[in-house]
Amino acid sequence: MPTVAATVAVIAGGMTVSGIGDPGVANIESTAASADLGSSDLGSGNTGSADISRGDFGSVDFGSSEFGTRNSLFLWESPPTRYIVVLGAKFGVLGQTPEIMKRRLNHAAKLAKQHPFNRVIVSGGDTHWLPITEAQFMNVGLIRRGIPVWQMVNEGKSTSTVQNAENTVRMLKRMGATGAVIVTNDFHMDRALKNFRDAAKAQGARLVFRPAYA
Repeated sequence: MPTVAATVAVIAGGMTVSGIGDPGVANIESTAASADLGSSDLGSGNTGSADISRGDFGSVDFGSSEFGTRNSLFLWESPPTRYIVVLGAKFGVLGQTPEIMKRRLNHAAKLAKQHPFNRVIVSGGDTHWLPITEAQFMNVGLIRRGIPVWQMVNEGKSTSTVQNAENTVRMLKRMGATGAVIVTNDFHMDRALKNFRDAAKAQGARLVFRPAYA
């Protein structure tokens, strides 16, 4: 099923995600598909990429060695209040996905398939001249990796890691969350976790954050 068709079907059924129906998603679809969101995304160096199927919408992966890990147990303890947060990265001027974002999307998709009752927050705002946010771009990437649109929540205003943290913590607090795993690359993780913990402290939010290395 094409990505746009899947998105329209879900929205028509009354389940929407902020920004997923914007014209920007459709505008970038052809460019993104030819540049990097097709089969070239699969197997981009991430150990979980073999679990990802482009035509697999909403499947659940219960056969992974990730089960039993600290992050897995953390998410299973309270699916309604534990989130998977994926941090955006600036994509190319023609919509090319950078390798670091491919790795984040691959790992986020793997976690989301293993934990279908935990919501995924994609965080990232405007980038370059394209009429689409990093969050919307990640919507398309995750859908192509088999994650249903209703499992996603968008934070599409951030233009820095500090803003990723401030805006996402605000959303988490509003939604009654108790914590989240933060999906980003190893070189970025320490700074990201510090920003999220600082934001939670500043906003009086009692949240636990765990690293999920892409």
